[in-house]
Amino acid sequence: MNTTLLLTILLVVFCLIQGNYGKVEGRRYTLSLEEEDVELENRLKVLNKPPIKSFQQKSGDILDCIDIYKQPAFDHPLLQNHKIQIKPYFKQDQELRKCLSTNHTLESRTNFGLPNERCPPGTVAIRRTKKQELINAKYLAESHGTYSAVNILYKSYHFVSVQPSVGIYYGGKGRVSVENPTVGPDQFSSAQIWVQNGPDEELNSIESGWTVHPMLFGDNDTRLFGRWTADGFKNTGCYNMLCPGFVQVHPQHYFGSKPENISIYGVVSYAFLYSVRRDPQSGNWWLILDDLNENIGYWPKELFSHLRNNASVIRYGGVAGGGLKNQTPQMGNGHFANLDSTKCCNMRDMHVYNNKGQPLKFLASRVKLKQDTTTKCYNQIFWGFDPDHGGLMVSFGGPGGNCP
Repeated sequence: MNTTLLLTILLVVFCLIQGNYGKVEGRRYTLSLEEEDVELENRLKVLNKPPIKSFQQKSGDILDCIDIYKQPAFDHPLLQNHKIQIKPYFKQDQELRKCLSTNHTLESRTNFGLPNERCPPGTVAIRRTKKQELINAKYLAESHGTYSAVNILYKSYHFVSVQPSVGIYYGGKGRVSVENPTVGPDQFSSAQIWVQNGPDEELNSIESGWTVHPMLFGDNDTRLFGRWTADGFKNTGCYNMLCPGFVQVHPQHYFGSKPENISIYGVVSYAFLYSVRRDPQSGNWWLILDDLNENIGYWPKELFSHLRNNASVIRYGGVAGGGLKNQTPQMGNGHFANLDSTKCCNMRDMHVYNNKGQPLKFLASRVKLKQDTTTKCYNQIFWGFDPDHGGLMVSFGGPGGNCP
């Protein structure tokens, strides 16, 4: 058979497989209600693997202890022959890991994970996916997109972000304060790091941090989240583990877990240090809770094209959105940016990573501040390097409202 023809056939087959398995949030063709219901049930069977052990939390979440080698990630067609990486090859950061005290204010570390129950050895705790979450995910993919900086007539979300100059990066790190903004049932608010590469139409993107997202989790609690795509969310990617892709290795920490503490306005700011970075040896993108050197898991390099080797953009900031036109919820803790760490959401100790996996401070003079709506809704202040406030720092947030 002609080599070019054979490659074309293989490419078509791969695209069809991606359409069936790589895309949880939505389809580009119409299904009947009955067909859609059957499809959702089939997806739930794929995502919710038979557990070795299960337990229910006070929030109502059901956590399944799944054999680490049988988790949903390995249903992805690009990961059929993937060899699981139990721990990263890079050295953990040995930087500031202590509570910071400034005047009468206090910043304290918080953590995520299971408070009491533990999964057996060789398993990972995965939050059980509900049918409604898959239904909501379709809407989220169609409306939220990639949080692009491109202005369009109407978007259901808005963002603010600090971005070092475009270059070659291998990850980003920051210590983000943990807030609990007020959101409606069809709204969300997040504080996060973006790791991206590629043009908008085929953008490779990894996003992670905390979010308050009732459509994803069924409540208004602050939770850990991750999100990825290999083509600007046209056909690939999802939140958390709503589709095959992310490989979890930690038995206790998982997407959807809640922080132990939430910041109290004017009293105390609780924060956690985390990073998304590329392993120089394997090429996989790891999510790390750095305060305690907890390796949660990774997005395999096989998922990506432009992120396979490096990132070109690292961003730090917040996103807030909702279903009603021009009505968006609080971002951060609902208050505008200021220097008092107990009175606004902030991200500090920001770094990028080089090709050896080493954290580097970026040049404050070459930072770009981006946002896509009026400062009457949200604002941000980049404070540059301040050793008394945890190095490079940005504060951001606002009340939202009628935001064009």
